[in-house]
Amino acid sequence: MMGLVVSALVLVLLRCVWWMLSRISTSQNKPRRTWASWPLPLRTTVVLGSGGHTMEMLALIKDLNQERYICDFILAETDTSSLKKVQATCPDLAKDLDRFHVIPRSREVGQSWPSSVMTTAKAFLACIRLVWELQPQVLLVNGPGTCAPVVGAALLFELIAFRCISLIFVESICRVKTLSMSGKLVYPFADVFVVHWPELAEKYTKAQFMGILF
Repeated sequence: MMGLVVSALVLVLLRCVWWMLSRISTSQNKPRRTWASWPLPLRTTVVLGSGGHTMEMLALIKDLNQERYICDFILAETDTSSLKKVQATCPDLAKDLDRFHVIPRSREVGQSWPSSVMTTAKAFLACIRLVWELQPQVLLVNGPGTCAPVVGAALLFELIAFRCISLIFVESICRVKTLSMSGKLVYPFADVFVVHWPELAEKYTKAQFMGILF
């Protein structure tokens, strides 16, 4: 029995090491995950922040080919404006309200960091269930604090379920010289990390500067 336990632990450890080596990188030289060979349409999960984050995200996806990507949207329970913005800007994407999923907000503006630990943990648990339900192939985020527990849950799902998720992070246009907190957290794990200013691309070797996308 002890031998079986040890063998199981070794296998788990090897899985974790292999996953970390294949997922974590800080350089563009490392081959990225690709969905070119995956059957279409791709299950795509988009995280909506509030305010400017949502407007930036909608500018990115407004012309998305819906024959290639089926989008589900995640937003915080206190976000009362993002759904309305999607309906106004991208009505085709807002036809099916069942594709909009609400999670607890991980951190409110001005909330102290110690108190945000519990709220983030609550959001993370909700995201684990939701990610397991959606099983996204592509995860698109652009910097709001809401994306942190979603990304964490997606990475855990990838590790446990032996699935591949293409993680795309587009930094906010407001970040000129430094990354946002969410950007710093996601940076090592992202398959594609996009910035809007050349200064950031020079500072962070993995970042890709594609000009102003909005």
